[in-house]
Amino acid sequence: MNGLWLRQINGMLSFELKKNLLSARAIPIYALSLLPVAIVTLAIAVAAATGGDFDGVDSFSEWFAGLFQFHLHFVVFFGCVWLFMNLFRGEILDCSLHYYFLCPIRREVLMAGKFIAGWLSAVVLFSISAIYCYVALYMFMGNSPLHLDHLFAYIGIIMLATLGYGAVFVVAGMFLRNPIIPALVIFFWEGINVFLPAALKKISIVFYLQGLYPVVMTEGPFAILVDPPPIWMTVPGLLLLTAVILLIAGRRIRRMEISYAQD
Repeated sequence: MNGLWLRQINGMLSFELKKNLLSARAIPIYALSLLPVAIVTLAIAVAAATGGDFDGVDSFSEWFAGLFQFHLHFVVFFGCVWLFMNLFRGEILDCSLHYYFLCPIRREVLMAGKFIAGWLSAVVLFSISAIYCYVALYMFMGNSPLHLDHLFAYIGIIMLATLGYGAVFVVAGMFLRNPIIPALVIFFWEGINVFLPAALKKISIVFYLQGLYPVVMTEGPFAILVDPPPIWMTVPGLLLLTAVILLIAGRRIRRMEISYAQD
């Protein structure tokens, strides 16, 4: 990648970040990122009002570990669905993609700039949501150490999850006219991962993220237990998967023809 491409990507970032975070299209992302915040705030308010505590939970680390499952499997997942599928699909629906294609910039560079901006937007919003929940629970419960290393691990999981899901859904948005049904199929597949045999578990992103959790949660009596891959395999593996998918997206956008009438 030469200096010109880097300057073009850098120039796109500010424009795309504003579109991702400050436009009407960002409202569903903010709503999703505020869901865990609302849950934690309401739970703390109810516990404080009743003079009770979170029964059955020994530490805030365990409480947050359970909440993070919802944060990752629902909030981050559907946030990536909306954000990354709309990187190009949204431009087609708004009849604005041709403005990008008229710019003197390689289409692969355009895709890279939009993807990086989408990834940064997702990481910032979902990490802020997770940080608030983590700190709020600690301040209310305070019955175990803060464990900043746990917080950093959760943020790292968010970064990798948004990278993997983002690559999958940006390609889905480029190839499919209605990518919502495939997204729901993937959501169902990720949700039943704990019940799948070892060979099928590996065909998912959530399986590779399990080895990064700082606090391991029980998966229930019907779960099929399989050791997740170690960190030294998980991180390079997800990075390689993202690179391969983005190469496919790069080949797709190079040949993409715009036909707003069909959409």
